[in-house]
Amino acid sequence: MIAHYEHTKISTSFSQLINLKQKCSMMEHIEDFKKLNIRVKDILEEDWIDVFIGTLKDNIKHEVCLWEPDSLEKAFKLPRKMENEILATRMPTTHNYKDGSVIVPSLSQPTSLTQQKFEEKGEKGLSYSCDRKYTKGHKCVEKKLFYIDCEEEEEKEQEISKEEDIHQEKTPEKE
Repeated sequence: MIAHYEHTKISTSFSQLINLKQKCSMMEHIEDFKKLNIRVKDILEEDWIDVFIGTLKDNIKHEVCLWEPDSLEKAFKLPRKMENEILATRMPTTHNYKDGSVIVPSLSQPTSLTQQKFEEKGEKGLSYSCDRKYTKGHKCVEKKLFYIDCEEEEEKEQEISKEEDIHQEKTPEKE
């Protein structure tokens, strides 16, 4: 009787395996895959590779396919390496494991230049972002968000003339 239902058990394990989708870290996903993998027998390694790649997140699946791994171990190593590279590019955080808090480094606030400062820096040949001399290929030591908000002189003159017109309309003419 056990022999009769053994095929169903293998079939169920294989169904679970091919329906497995990555929802956690790569290490955890590989472990989940291996737990189901050992229950299924008589499958060629190239099929195991295809099944494993099919369980990965889409962005990683595409990259692994491009490398065409020829063994299941290589298929495991590639996405682990990719995940590590992705994690390395994320913003660093400081973890305090005692109380479970995470501290994210603060970002500097944007700096604004007045028209006068903008012109002074231009005349002196200084970088608008720092007080060092500007040369071709200049890179500021401190990286920060910076913006320049310039108004055209004509716009200011138009605003002044509009204000004068309004003041003249409000004051009645003496006869």
